[in-house]
Parts: sequence; structure tokens; C-alpha cells
Amino acid sequence: MTEKVNPVNVIKYAGAFVACAIGSGFATGQEIMQFFTGQGILSLAGTLVTTVIFAWIGGLFMKHGYEQQLENPADIISYYFGKRFGKIAEYIFQIFLFGVYVIMIAGAGATLAEYFGINPMIGRVAMAGLAFFTVILGLSKLTDILGSLGVVIILFAVGIGIYSFAANFAALPAQAAAIPALDMTKTQGGWLWSSILYPSFNAVVVIILASSLGKGASSAKEAQLSGILGGALFGGAVLAMNLGLMANIKELFSMSVPTLALANRISPVLGVIFSIIICCGIYTTTVPMLWGNVRQVAKDGTLKFVLIALGLTVLGLALGATDFKKLVNIIYPFSGYAGLILMGFAAYREYGSRRSAAKASSLAEKSKEALGVNSSYDQSDIMA
Repeated sequence: MTEKVNPVNVIKYAGAFVACAIGSGFATGQEIMQFFTGQGILSLAGTLVTTVIFAWIGGLFMKHGYEQQLENPADIISYYFGKRFGKIAEYIFQIFLFGVYVIMIAGAGATLAEYFGINPMIGRVAMAGLAFFTVILGLSKLTDILGSLGVVIILFAVGIGIYSFAANFAALPAQAAAIPALDMTKTQGGWLWSSILYPSFNAVVVIILASSLGKGASSAKEAQLSGILGGALFGGAVLAMNLGLMANIKELFSMSVPTLALANRISPVLGVIFSIIICCGIYTTTVPMLWGNVRQVAKDGTLKFVLIALGLTVLGLALGATDFKKLVNIIYPFSGYAGLILMGFAAYREYGSRRSAAKASSLAEKSKEALGVNSSYDQSDIMA
């Protein structure tokens, strides 16, 4: 029986998947600079590794989301880790998601400080306050509307990356050759390890959304194709941004928000627009991270929910006062290690279960054959 696949749904789900994965960290350029550009020219090969891994895991998450039809998408973690370790894994992953929330707070301060010269604390407090009131007031419609800005962030960021690369294409070899001598903040372990860690930490961020998207697909095949396409588009976006940053790395390596410098170089007006887009993107990423943490331990609308939200906001604001680049360099790689474990369990659930089912089926067939042979002997004995 042919599984139903609607191309419009595939594109829609893939777009939502990419918007969640890219987020504000990608738009600032800091993630790409640390995981890829800082690794030199071989990072171009690394983008291919990232694309393959993210397409594979995206397809797997969304396929399992369709197959399991979970009432609470967060239960996908327990599905992978089992009942014994599932709850523990959920809380561990919530810690990493809170780390992403802290990075968003720091990123808001860095963006406003770097472009407008505003004290970074103002940006941090404003973002933390907006996220807190959105979460406690339940302004889900506002979040949904701003969530569509993910597509705008992608188009702007990729467009700026491609334009910046094309404008300075001839200088790429010299710029790439200078990278080892630059005092850059980057992930450790080399280009290959970085290209594996990057989709791994993104897996932690997108798993619940991917499960939810997969649940709404028309078939398992449609869900899986959506995840694969989303991963491929994500990899293309990483490549475009990496090329743009690498072709101009001598001027950008010390900046917290390098994409703003690229945008401003094209046009000061574009720089202002892009800074606003990044802040909106940070907001739409910050809100679900904070809500997810609070919702794990309290119900919406309760006093407990408000108090925990306030406590986490204050804690996030305090931790967000740390240097933005250092936060990305510490939290994202550790999230990547957690993502590697997650991908291992997801792979085992997919391929291990399939192998066990195939083995059980084979044993059943052999049992049937053995019973058939024994029956024939019994009949011949009776006839004799």
C-alpha cells in the first residue's frame, strides 16, 4: 500500500523544522563562526557532514512522531530512553534547554550593544521581561505570529551570507589561510568533531517540535521526507553563512554578532532592519524555552507556575550577564554531547527494534516449518 505524501505538507513541515533549528543563534552568526568558520577551509566539508546527520535525525524524529501519535510531544524522550530512564532524561534535557534560554538573553544584550551602542544589560532585562510576561499571560497567539519570522530570519541570513561571499570571493583563500593565526573563540576537537556536535545540540532543541510536526503528517513517509528536506535546507543555510563569514573573517572574528556587521556593510538601513529581526527571533526562541522549563513542573495559570517562571527569569538574567561568545562556546558543545546520546538511543529504537522484529518473525517462520514437518511424520506413522 502506497503511503500518502502531500508535497505542500512536506514543504510546510520542513520550513517549520528549519525555522526552529536555525533560531537566533544562527542569525547572529556566532554559532557558525565557532562551529565552522573557526575550523578553517575544511569546515566546508563539515557542512556536508552536518547536513547528512541533521537530515537523518530530522527524518527519524518526525517519522517516530507520526508513528507514536503522542498526546504530549515531550513524551518522545521517554519513548527513546524507556520508562526507567525517560523521566531522568527529560529533566536533563530541560537543563540544556534552559541553557539555550540563557544564551538568548545574552544574545539580546550583545545584539543591541554591538549595533546601537546600548548597555547590554538593557537588552537582557528587556528580553527577559518580555519572555516572562508572555509566558505567564499565555499570549500564545502573539508567539505564533512572531514564529513566522523564522522564515524571514532564514532568508535574510542566507541572503547576507551569499552576498558577502560573492562580494569578497577572490579573498576567500587568503582569509581562510589567516584563520589559524586569529584569536578566535571556537569549538575544540577540529572540523569533523565540530560538524558532528552542531547537529547534535540542535537535535536537543528540535526534538519536541519535530515530534509534534510528525504527528500531524498524513503518513510516516510524509513525516520522514519533511525531516529530511528540513535537514537538507538547514545544511544549505549553514554553508551559505559559513562562506560569507569566512570570506570576511579578518574583520569579523572578534565580533559577537558578525552578521550585523555584514548587513551593515551592504546597507546601514539593512543593518537596522536585520538587528530588529534578530531581536524578534531571539524573543520567539526565548519564550518556548522558558515555558517548556516551567511547564515541566507546574501547570499554566497557577501561582506555582508564576513563581517558578519569575525565579527562572531572574536566574537566566544573572547567568545571561556572562559573555555571549563564552556561553555559546560552553553550553552548545555540552548540549551536543547530550544530543549524541539522544541520537544513539533514537537509532537503536529505530534499527534495533526493526532487527528484533525481523528476528522474531524469522523464528516464528522456523517454528511453523518445524511444526509442519513434525505433523507430516505424525500422519505417516498413523497411516502405517
